[in-house]
Amino acid sequence: MMTKLNATSYAGMLDQNGFKQWYKYLKLRIAYRYQMEEVSFLMSRPPFYFRDYEMLAVGARITFQDEAILSKIFHQQKITEQWNFDKDHYGVSEKRVIRIRREESLKEITYFITIPWTIKGNDSASKLRLCKRRRTITTEEESEIRNDIGVSIDGLVMQGFFRCNRSALDVFHAVEEGCHWSPLLRPAYVKEALYQQIGLNNLSLKTVSGQLLFQEKI
Repeated sequence: MMTKLNATSYAGMLDQNGFKQWYKYLKLRIAYRYQMEEVSFLMSRPPFYFRDYEMLAVGARITFQDEAILSKIFHQQKITEQWNFDKDHYGVSEKRVIRIRREESLKEITYFITIPWTIKGNDSASKLRLCKRRRTITTEEESEIRNDIGVSIDGLVMQGFFRCNRSALDVFHAVEEGCHWSPLLRPAYVKEALYQQIGLNNLSLKTVSGQLLFQEKI
């Protein structure tokens, strides 16, 4: 029997279209095995940005600009579910309560999602389940990929890559190439290496139109 380490419950209000968008990005994040804060980083947003959206915080939303960036992060992948909800007497555009229970174990994180609608022909579809397997990596593998990322970013600094503003996603893609698209590459490791460069006074972080961009320190 799998031992539970932690369980968290939260809820928020979404209409049907808002739920479809929310579910899509949750499922894509799980497929890529990214943490919520890692998605925020790749969006060049503060750490809480995507987390607040996913956890249904009041006022949190994804803009059209965010959707364009998320499309690049997830390589234009689409979710194949065809949501055909039964008629709801509140209306398609009426916000309803979405409830999530997040359970963590040593091997996985499971999301139990309760929605106020049913899918045509499936009375049990108001309860959804998504599972995220935890990434396993040895200490040696982690040390090696962190070193490779550090070498890659050192090279980018030396080449003048940061002479113009660079988004986190720009940097991540450049590091992917430098690390030969290693499956061990994590956005969190790239962020850590960038902040080390800031600590060395090689780079600075600036906010432009709400986005956090990296630039060579002048």
